[in-house]
Amino acid sequence: MFHRILQVLADGQPHTVQELTSKLAISPTKLDDFIKTLITYGIKFSSLGASTYQLSENLELLEYSCLWVQLPEYTRQQIAHLEILDVVDSTNHYVLTPEKQRVPLICLAEYQTAGRGRQGRQWISPYASGLCLSIKQGYTRFNHSLGGLGIALAITVVRLLQAMGAQEIGLKWPNDILWRNRKLAGLLLETRIRNHRYEIVVGIGINVKMPVVELKTIEQPWVDLQTVLGQPISRNTLAAMLIEHCLQTLASYSQDGLTTFISDWYHFDLLYGQLVILENSTFDGHSVTEKTKRKSVIVTGKACGIDEQGALLLQIGDCKQRYFYGEARIQV
Repeated sequence: MFHRILQVLADGQPHTVQELTSKLAISPTKLDDFIKTLITYGIKFSSLGASTYQLSENLELLEYSCLWVQLPEYTRQQIAHLEILDVVDSTNHYVLTPEKQRVPLICLAEYQTAGRGRQGRQWISPYASGLCLSIKQGYTRFNHSLGGLGIALAITVVRLLQAMGAQEIGLKWPNDILWRNRKLAGLLLETRIRNHRYEIVVGIGINVKMPVVELKTIEQPWVDLQTVLGQPISRNTLAAMLIEHCLQTLASYSQDGLTTFISDWYHFDLLYGQLVILENSTFDGHSVTEKTKRKSVIVTGKACGIDEQGALLLQIGDCKQRYFYGEARIQV
């Protein structure tokens, strides 16, 4: 119902309660409840009185037909299923449910009530202000590191944003995408083994056009793509391009690993040559489990890029260590 209400209001004109309830076949009380919930989701309305509603800013909703027609034919043929949800707890969680077997599976949502970021953080994005995208792919064999795949996908996103005209974008290991040290986008990879097959999900969150108000619930400085580009960008167009390029990377990485991505990493690497503090870290190629997380340490060293598996290389004294997991920040 949220999507239907906003479809009516998306023209930017004032609409009376009588008009809305008639078009939507709901009571004024239900309409009021939906409007109040949309406000908590970050939608802004102009103050026009108790009997009239109008959006304070233009809003582009995700539309299946608009997105689908912008995908190349060869990409459409690859996709097993594409869904656009109104509200969901987490797109990653949704596609990882056992009944979602067909792959590649693409899921987008206008709003997540419990969006998931790295290190157990919540990814916060007001309704229809960004992209919340999850892609699930399946593999019978996976010959390269999962961490390296996250880096390959992050580079894929940065390459695409640069092609759209974005400048001064960099990557903070492993896959935070920053513009002038402000968070623009992030990725979260999750994997399951089910029926002797690897299921890998990449969740991508991009700030596209965030509300003008300060979002105090976001813990770090942020920026949106409209600010970076200096002009509006269609969320449907951006979603179609992301799906196309990420599916290409998911296919090529299983064969080639990071071979075609490492040179770009050194171009985008925001940590290289800096003294870095790495928290919640594991090293020497061990896979990350709950047990290894509990044994994590905090280390400081000079960042020396990544290796062919996507591990962060830190120079600590006379030794160079490989770290596969952790939260990195520049020591100030």
